[in-house]
Amino acid sequence: MTHPFTPLLDPAHWAGEFNGHTVGLYRLGAPGGLQAAICNHGARLLQLVVPGRHGARHDVVLGYDNLTQMLQGMPSMGAFIGRFANRIAQARFTLDGLVWQMQANDGPHCLHGGPAGSRHQVFEVQDHTHDRLVLAWTFRSAQDGFPGDVALRVTYALPSPTTLALEWEAQALDQASVVNFTAHPFFNLEGAQAPHARDHHLTIHAAHYLPVDGHKIPTGEIAPVESTPMDLRAGLTMAQALARMPEGKGFDHCYVDSGSSALRPMARVHAPGSGVVMQVCGDAPALQFFSASGFDGSLPRHAGKGGRTYGPEAGFCLEPQGLPDAPNQPGFPSAQIRPGAPQRGRIEYRFSVED
Repeated sequence: MTHPFTPLLDPAHWAGEFNGHTVGLYRLGAPGGLQAAICNHGARLLQLVVPGRHGARHDVVLGYDNLTQMLQGMPSMGAFIGRFANRIAQARFTLDGLVWQMQANDGPHCLHGGPAGSRHQVFEVQDHTHDRLVLAWTFRSAQDGFPGDVALRVTYALPSPTTLALEWEAQALDQASVVNFTAHPFFNLEGAQAPHARDHHLTIHAAHYLPVDGHKIPTGEIAPVESTPMDLRAGLTMAQALARMPEGKGFDHCYVDSGSSALRPMARVHAPGSGVVMQVCGDAPALQFFSASGFDGSLPRHAGKGGRTYGPEAGFCLEPQGLPDAPNQPGFPSAQIRPGAPQRGRIEYRFSVED
C-alpha cells in the first residue's frame, strides 16, 4: 500500500523579519517518529507529522506554507497564548486594590492577552536541538497594560517517538500580575488536507463546564455537564456533538477538570480514516474546546497549507489552561503570579494508531 508523501515545511519560506526581530522555522524530530515545525513568531506549532496505519504519515495540525501567509492569517493558529489566554471581561480587573485597564480586542473584552499578547511576538530562540526547542519572551506592562513584567520560557520537546510535550515557566519580575497560558494548535487527525474534522470521535473527561453569556464571558457558575449538550464523557463524533448545539454555534467552551495539578489525560480523539489517536494531557485546571465552526474559507484569513482554505470545522482545538476571566471571578482558581514564586505548566500530545 502506498500513501501520498507529506512534504515538510521549508524553513527558507519562513526566513524574515517582523518588527525588527528575526523570524525562522525550527524543526524537531527524525524520520519514523514525530516531526514538528515551530515558528518563533508566536512560538507557534505549524506542522506535526505523525504515523498512521500501514506506514502512512499524516500532518495533523493546520497552518501555513510561508511567513507572509501566516502574518495575513489567523493570529491564534498554532500559537502559544499569553499572558492571559481566553477572555477578561471588559478588559479590566482589580489586583491588590488597584484597577487595571487593558486594551480591548474582542468587543469590550480582552482576548488572549490583547493586541500585545504572545501570539503577536517574536520569541528569542535560546536553544535548539533535534528534539528540543527553547523560546523566551518577556511581557512588559508598558506594552500590554497588565500589571508588572513577566518573563516566559516555552520548551517544545519530544520525550518519546510518539509524544510532543510543551512546558512553560513564568516569573513575575517586579510586582504581582495575572497569567493564563495555553497552546492553540488546530488539529485534524485525518491530515491537514482533510476537508473537516466532523468524523473525529471525541471524549472530554471533565464533569463540569463554565456557562457563558452572549460575549463568551463566564457567568461565574461551574456547572455539571450531566444532562447537557456539553457532556462528552462517553464520547461522540464531532458531528454528533455539534448536532446537539444551537444551529451554527459550535463549541468554544471551557471544561473544568478534577482540580488536580498533576499531569493527567484530559481528552482523547480518534480519526477513523487515518486511525490516528491523540490523547491530550495537561496539569491545568481546565480545557477549552473550540470547534472552529465559524471558519468560512475567506481569504487571506482562512488560507492554509497546500493552497487550501479552511472552512467550518476544518480543525479543532483542545487547550489545557486556567479558567477564563479568573481575575474577576472570586470563585475560580486564582490566576495571580507574584515575584519569587515561579509558575510552571505542561501539555502533552500523545499519539498512537488504532485499527
